[in-house]
Amino acid sequence: MRKFLLALSLLVATPCWAQSEEKLFAAGKVLELVGPTLAQAVIAVELCGIGDATPWKKAVAAIDRRQARCIAQDAIWKGLTDNPEAPAGTFAFDAFMSTRGAEARAEGAATYCRRVPWKMVLVPGAATEQAKEAFLREQPKVPRDAFDEFVAWADWVRALGEDPGWVDAPCTEFWPAWPK
Repeated sequence: MRKFLLALSLLVATPCWAQSEEKLFAAGKVLELVGPTLAQAVIAVELCGIGDATPWKKAVAAIDRRQARCIAQDAIWKGLTDNPEAPAGTFAFDAFMSTRGAEARAEGAATYCRRVPWKMVLVPGAATEQAKEAFLREQPKVPRDAFDEFVAWADWVRALGEDPGWVDAPCTEFWPAWPK
């Protein structure tokens, strides 16, 4: 009977633990995408002279505040990065800023700035239909849906800093919902 109760308690307890681990893993995977986006945006502002780095840096700070809030509710969120003592936003941004920054500078500003339509990513409202069509004419190998997704992703990441309301939301999920 004891073995049965132990087995039953493990079956009941495991899903709660597994759900927490799954949420942490999923949040970490998103952070692995957000970090490079933030770093590359700031690098592009610096190298290309387009846009403003402020909303991207605000996003880093918002991620740090969100993690601190979530840690206060559940210590599992300390495991969002490889360094549990470092704030997640700063950790991800700094890690990618050093590697991507060096790569971008080695590549050269002209090449780095021409490779991506940075204005459409860095300047809110610049990704007009006309601008998108002009870019796609110049880059016919870029699929339209992939390009639209790229611009939408950058808008979502920028909004992390511009709309900090998500920071105070319940920590059942780490990130705000991706717009459909």
